[in-house]
Amino acid sequence: MLHARWGTATANGVEFVAGYLAAFILTYLLVPWLIPQLKKIGMVGHDLNKPNKPAVAEMGGISVVVGFFGGVSVFTSLDGIANLQLLYVSLSAVLGAAFVGMMDDLFNLRQREKALLPFVLALPFASAADPYIVFPHVLEVNFGPWMILGAAFAVTCAANAANMLEGFNGLGAGLGVIMSFTLLSLCVIHNRMDGAYLLVPLLGALIAFLYFNKHPSRIFPGDTLMLFMGATMAVAGILSSIQVQTAVIFLPMVLEFFLKLRGGFRAENYCSDSANGYLEYHGRIESITHFFMKHLKVREQELVAFVWGIEIAVCAFVISIDLLV
Repeated sequence: MLHARWGTATANGVEFVAGYLAAFILTYLLVPWLIPQLKKIGMVGHDLNKPNKPAVAEMGGISVVVGFFGGVSVFTSLDGIANLQLLYVSLSAVLGAAFVGMMDDLFNLRQREKALLPFVLALPFASAADPYIVFPHVLEVNFGPWMILGAAFAVTCAANAANMLEGFNGLGAGLGVIMSFTLLSLCVIHNRMDGAYLLVPLLGALIAFLYFNKHPSRIFPGDTLMLFMGATMAVAGILSSIQVQTAVIFLPMVLEFFLKLRGGFRAENYCSDSANGYLEYHGRIESITHFFMKHLKVREQELVAFVWGIEIAVCAFVISIDLLV
């Protein structure tokens, strides 16, 4: 069994609660201020799944990033971290992904740029990561120096995968809440709490943001949040040696990738028509959301609930296998 790599894993419940609350409160207080500020500078997107296509503040992920780092600061100041080097390179990897997402929100980066930049910015973390990958209940494999490339690749894949299913009010942030809670549960199950230092504040910030992002959304996350969220979960999974489980909970995004690949990544998740309050899609199915809109009579809230349900089922399967096998 691998040992904690922070150098300490003694955080008690009070420290977890403090980190969670700091992230939640900071995000919750920041969003109402951020919404008019973003609109003032023209940082808005149109809600294409509404009949009147209202303008909504974009790039709200800034609030989650700030809340997250506030939560990490409170958490680590209360607990104390012996291995500060690993903490810093972990935070640099997730902050790097947030920076790339922000650049994409502002300047519309090319897909290859969104793939390459998080990889490069994650290399310091990858060089410090434990070279072992744990296959649950089977074996541990030492990847040696290849882990540097593997960990950096995992971070960039997760960052971009998290963005695959965004496009509806609350969908991406809600998926992040479900996945973060699952990974945190796995950390507790296996008593590998290194990743919890990131997952607890991430969960707090996401839940606060979801309050404003749910239907009808007052703020959109933008790629700032989605890339940051995916990278944070990947880094946490590597830190807690639950890499395989982390990869499995991204399966809905993997499916979304291959559906979009059919159309050369030209298709969007959005509906074709929403005039009657129901979302309709008339083209070829190139997204999980297209399936529901084409074959079921669904409102936006129902569509989001269906996709959340898929992710909950995948996460429940992962946890049950870990508990039962």
